[in-house]
Amino acid sequence: MKPNFIVYLFVLSSALFSCNGGKKTADANIIESSSTANNPKGNGKAPVLTFEHETWDFGIITEGEEVEHTFGFKNTGNKALLISDVQASCGCTIPVWPREPIAPNQESEIKIRFNSTGKHESINKDVTIFSNTNPIKKKLSFKAFVKAKSEKTK
Repeated sequence: MKPNFIVYLFVLSSALFSCNGGKKTADANIIESSSTANNPKGNGKAPVLTFEHETWDFGIITEGEEVEHTFGFKNTGNKALLISDVQASCGCTIPVWPREPIAPNQESEIKIRFNSTGKHESINKDVTIFSNTNPIKKKLSFKAFVKAKSEKTK
């Protein structure tokens, strides 16, 4: 009975530790633990993702309209910034981000395109950036009020 239990325990633990629930995380190759993990405020040797603004309000838009916004940012740290992934909170939002390293003091941008088809009234959405900064995740957000096609703005 003991050998079966040990095999069962091994298989279960392997399954638990090999899955990440389908969530994407930053590539481990781009995270430098010596510069980010031990010093959350940075030690001057890490990239720092600094945005002009982290929220955006599209205002009132009509259902079916596609709107776009650009979030400008700068690497204010002392190492190259690498963005490994940008995820939107729903399929109605498409992010576009730089795939190449962003050098210290270099500026770049993340563009988002929101499709309001099938959306109604107030919406609030997030876009999560995964990079080699500390913390590795950064959230941007946007909102809009989606009016029906037949409604008119007052």
